[in-house]
Amino acid sequence: MKTITFGDLSFEIRHSSKRRSVGITVERDGKLVLASPPEVPIETLERIVLDKRYWIYSKLLKKESLNPPVSVKEYVSGEGFYYLGRSYRLKIVELAQQPSLRLYQSRFELQRPAQTQGREHFIYWYREHLQLIVEQQITALVKRVPTLPRSVQVRELGNRWGSCGHKGDLYFHWRVAMLPREMIEYLAVHELVHLIEPDHSSAFWHLVERIVPDYLERKQWLAENGAIYNL
Repeated sequence: MKTITFGDLSFEIRHSSKRRSVGITVERDGKLVLASPPEVPIETLERIVLDKRYWIYSKLLKKESLNPPVSVKEYVSGEGFYYLGRSYRLKIVELAQQPSLRLYQSRFELQRPAQTQGREHFIYWYREHLQLIVEQQITALVKRVPTLPRSVQVRELGNRWGSCGHKGDLYFHWRVAMLPREMIEYLAVHELVHLIEPDHSSAFWHLVERIVPDYLERKQWLAENGAIYNL
């Protein structure tokens, strides 16, 4: 990724021919992203950043206060793991005929031989289950959003919950499987609307609001609580 620095602020710069304006995003981990049409000069980008610097600093301070360090999961009996907004306790088992990881009778069961690769097994499990969930969610939503994605995929997306590809593919982070269903709906709407409105313009948010009237509350909840839904 290309980075650019203005003063003490460093940005990952993302050029897109579909953008009509320059946008600044402060991601969940505090990373700064500058999205811009390719032809915008560096001097113009610097002026925009300087004009927005107090807003950027306030967002960074807020992110620091809302996202305290999250403890690393241990793949031992008693550890809690989220699925669809609910925390389930893990039990290490020795049942050779069962899958390496399963959700059974309100708890996760992980085979003892798979314990050392516990994170990998959880990621695979989340990906498999989220794929079906988001496909069903998109199928329900396309009746209200006049567009259709080329594909829906679950993968590792770094610090993003979701992404809309320029060819019409929608991507969702496997961590989305941990979130409550109303948050999954909001993220699905968000990415679907990007197929119509590529930027976070007023037209984009107006369309999101038509489909999810309380989107501001969901967006705020995700910003305040999203960090805990991790491995």
